[in-house]
Amino acid sequence: MTFTSKVAVRNAWIAWAVLFLAVAAIMISGSQRSVVLNYRMAALNWVNGTSLYDGLGVGGFTYLPQSALLYLPFALLPETLSEVLWRLFNIAVFALGIREFGRLASGKAGPDLFPLLTLVSIPLAWSCARNGQTTLIMAGLMMFAVADISREKWWRATLWLMLSVAFKPLSIVLILLVAAIDRPMSWRVLVGLAALFAAPFLAQAPGYVMSQYTGFLQNTTTAAHVGAVEKGWTTLFNALTVTGINVAERVQTVIRLAAAGVTLALCWAARKRHDSDRSAIFVYTLAAAYLMLFSPRTENNTYAMLGPSIALFLASDWLIEKRTVPAALLGGMVVVMVASRKIERTLTPMAGTSWILPLMAVLFTAHVIARLFEHGEQRTASD
Repeated sequence: MTFTSKVAVRNAWIAWAVLFLAVAAIMISGSQRSVVLNYRMAALNWVNGTSLYDGLGVGGFTYLPQSALLYLPFALLPETLSEVLWRLFNIAVFALGIREFGRLASGKAGPDLFPLLTLVSIPLAWSCARNGQTTLIMAGLMMFAVADISREKWWRATLWLMLSVAFKPLSIVLILLVAAIDRPMSWRVLVGLAALFAAPFLAQAPGYVMSQYTGFLQNTTTAAHVGAVEKGWTTLFNALTVTGINVAERVQTVIRLAAAGVTLALCWAARKRHDSDRSAIFVYTLAAAYLMLFSPRTENNTYAMLGPSIALFLASDWLIEKRTVPAALLGGMVVVMVASRKIERTLTPMAGTSWILPLMAVLFTAHVIARLFEHGEQRTASD
């Protein structure tokens, strides 16, 4: 049996099923390792017409009002059942998104990369799946979106993007990127965002909806400030504090804006240098890498969304391009990421923040940029 056989594909789906059963068993046993209560309370607060936000910027509900609406069908169920079904939905969307993402590299005639992508992605997604965080749904929908953009399924891609940002606002990074580099998406994104903004008004009084939008903006501003000044977040700036470098909040903002411009330029270059499938891989990967390094609210579990990208480059190197050294290095990177907490406790027990995951993200991003300019030819206007 190889990593690309039908048996391997079947085993990959079994692995995702086992992941679900494991986290479901944990919740049924009474574990409190869950963030889903925040979604549940927000959905019920929406029904009752009370505020979704506490304004503290730490914990609680930090998403758009649309996220509360989307969780409402789960919130109406008994608590344990809703916890279990939510994780089924969460894991299923992520796994299906990875399946579509892998097809961008293998194409119709290439090897099936899903088994190897599964092997790499599940360890990095474990904590996120256990806690029920919407990161997995968001990442899965983002992968659906870039896959459909590569196929020129513009409206379907728009739907996935709007759902992704409705579940978790971080996907706005990918939305802005594709709106800037893909002309057919530019006006569709505007239409989608307008529809997304209007949707809550169909389910609650206009005054209440506007107050929740205001609360979201205030809560998000506070959350960004907390992420910028407090240790514990898994960002590049917090990682630098281990070396004694403390970057002021205003300087962080300037660097984030500059990095956003560089990310946009790299995505534009990917569109020019590579075919639609391969450039879609780069766009998702660069968006995810930007979020890992520069979002002030990145935590260890957020790195689950970078897992599919690392897995895809590893699988492409090993199974398609037969580049064993880069594949081995990427495999080693995954091992280090999975063991990052133990390594940090051993090497820097007094650091008070995570630094290995940001370091791995920097190294992986450098690898991606090198690959972006290493392969591909300049595409003509007719392409």
